[in-house]
Amino acid sequence: MILTLVMLAGCAPTGGIDVDPDVDVLGAKKVAQDMELSLAEFVPPAEVASVDQAEESGLLSCGTDRAFQWAGHTNVHLIGPSETAAIMDAVVAAYVEKTGYTAIRETLDDGVPSVQVRGPHGSVYMMALSVDRTYIQILSFSPCFRLADGLHPRDTY
Repeated sequence: MILTLVMLAGCAPTGGIDVDPDVDVLGAKKVAQDMELSLAEFVPPAEVASVDQAEESGLLSCGTDRAFQWAGHTNVHLIGPSETAAIMDAVVAAYVEKTGYTAIRETLDDGVPSVQVRGPHGSVYMMALSVDRTYIQILSFSPCFRLADGLHPRDTY
C-alpha cells in the first residue's frame, strides 16, 4: 500500500522545491509527524482501535545540495467499517482554505477515497483506506530542508 500511494502521488518531490532554511532533519520530522497526527484526528474517535506512528524513517531527495524530505507514516486502525469518504471530505474542507496549503480529494483505482494535502516547502501528506479496509494510512513527506554536514542521507531519523 505504501508504494501504491507514493507512486500515485508521483513521488513527493521532483526538484525545484523551496528549501526551508529554518528546519533541520529533526525539525522536519516533527513537522511531518505532527501533521500525520493532525490528519488522524479527522477519524472519529469511536471508529479508532489504535493509532500507530512510525518512530523512524528515511529521507528522500527533494533537490540538489543536500536537500531532503523526511518520509514517515501513521496507520489509524479501525474498529470496523468507516465512512472514509466523509473523512476525506472533511480533510479537504479544512485544508483547502488554509494559507499555504492545497488539498485534493481523489478516488483510487479500487474505489477507495483518498486525499492529498500539499503544504509549505514541498511538504505532501496523503490519506487513504488500506487495501484490506482495516486502517487508514497517512503518508508524509516533510518540508524540504538541508541535511547538515556529518549526517548521512541513508541513515534513519
